[in-house]
This record gives sequence, structure tokens and C-alpha cells, in this order.
Amino acid sequence: MEAVSEESSFSRNSREQDEGRHKSGSPILWIAAIAVLIGLNFASWVFCMIVFGKPERPLNYKLLTKLEKLDPIRGFMPVTAPRGKFYSAKDLYARIFTFRPNELRAYNGILKRNYLKNYIEVDDIVFLSGEFVVDSVQEMGEDDVFTSGLVVRGRSTTFPDVILDFALPSEEPPARFELAKGDVIQVPESSTCAALLNVERLDNAVMVFTVAPLVTRTPATTKDPILMNREFELAENAVIRLFTPPQIQVDPERWPISEEIVLVEEDEIEEKPVELSVSEEEEAKAE
Repeated sequence: MEAVSEESSFSRNSREQDEGRHKSGSPILWIAAIAVLIGLNFASWVFCMIVFGKPERPLNYKLLTKLEKLDPIRGFMPVTAPRGKFYSAKDLYARIFTFRPNELRAYNGILKRNYLKNYIEVDDIVFLSGEFVVDSVQEMGEDDVFTSGLVVRGRSTTFPDVILDFALPSEEPPARFELAKGDVIQVPESSTCAALLNVERLDNAVMVFTVAPLVTRTPATTKDPILMNREFELAENAVIRLFTPPQIQVDPERWPISEEIVLVEEDEIEEKPVELSVSEEEEAKAE
């Protein structure tokens, strides 16, 4: 039989060298694998924090609602509405006027985040109240924040630099809602709790405050504990049954909800000059 040399692959020295290589390589592979797992775990943690911590971002909101990881938006009764502070148009304007663009974007994000989370553990909600002159009443549709209902656009009677964007979501908008341009409406305090959802600063320093009522539910008239949608009356023939949709559309381009309607006054209409016409008889004479 041929003797096994000291340098062959079957020799003792060769086996010891191979074992040494395996022993020295194994810790490196394990450290690399553990580092990858830690990185993946940290990335998933950060992703969850971003998604769950900022549901007001459109992509996050769509993901959370699709996975049913966010409680539906709900309406409140006057006795169960969350606590906050009521501001007049002037006071709210003064509070927000100094915000820089990035601060205003962050503030709008917080407003929407609190609304989407049903104001859980929030007791400093901003409510708007006061009198406003109606500019227009527009119906909300599939492309709006609330896909059904009406939105009233008006201007403060005491501080004209504030425009009201009063969203009134409803499952079935009323067929008759008589609220004309120039009418004065009152946005009450505790009976409505019109919460601020968005602030839009226009080029002329005018601000558009988008608000929505939180008090949209009321007990049934019977002893049945089932809650009913609440009727809200802005005028004698301007009554709407409020409804809080479980989901809304938070895309930035949908705010403010109402659109400015520019009406041309009759005395501002420029009369089109009448074109001079030449009769056949005058044409014949000219020839």
C-alpha cells in the first residue's frame, strides 16, 4: 500500500489546516448574517413608525386603511366631543399668521393626524366659531375630501381676511338647501364643534380655514341607545343631516375643499361693440 505523505489531502496536517479555516470563517459569516437581520429589523421598525406615526400622508393612509390598521373616523355627541379651545376668525388668524411655509405644512399635518385618529389623547383641539357671509354653497363629490355632502364658503363678518371652508358631510345631501350669496350664517361653538382641518394661505395674505363639525351624532328619540345622524340648521330652509364618513381623502391637492367662484357684476360686463353691417342696397350703391 502506498504511504500517505505529510502533504497529501488526507494527511493530518492538511486536515488541521482545513479545520482551522472553517473555524476562522464561521464567526465572520455569523456576524454578517446577524448584522443583516439587525438592519432588516431596524428598517422594518422605522417603516412602521413612519406609517403608523404619520397616517395623514396619502400613501400611509391608504396602506393603513387597506390593512384595517386604523380605526374608522367617528362622530361625537355634544357630551362626548373632545375638549379644545374656540377661536374667533381674528384670533385664529393671529395665531397662524407668523407660521413659515414649512411650519404651516407641519401644522396642517398635525391637524389631519388628530382628526384621523379621532383625537385620542388630544385635548387642545382648535375650533372655529363666529359669523360669516356666504359666498357660495357647493356640493362635494368623489374628487373631494368628503365624497358626499355640501361645503359652504364664506367670509368672516368681523375679519375679512379669513375665508371659511365649512364642510358638511352627509350621506344624502338635501334636495332643497336655500342659502344664497350674501346670507349671514352662524358657526356655533359646543353644539357643532367645528374643528380646524386645514389652513391655506393665499397670495394676498388671506387665509382659508377648512373646518368640519365633530358633533354629528345624537341619541335616538326612543329609549333605544342607537345613535342617529344629527340635523344641522344653518337657516330656515337650509337643513342638512350630518354624517361622519369612516374614511376621507387626504391628498394635498384636495384642500381647500371649496373653489372660489368669481361672479361678474352686471355693471362690470363690457358691452360687446355691435359690428357694422352693410345692407345689400348700400353695397349696390358702392358698386
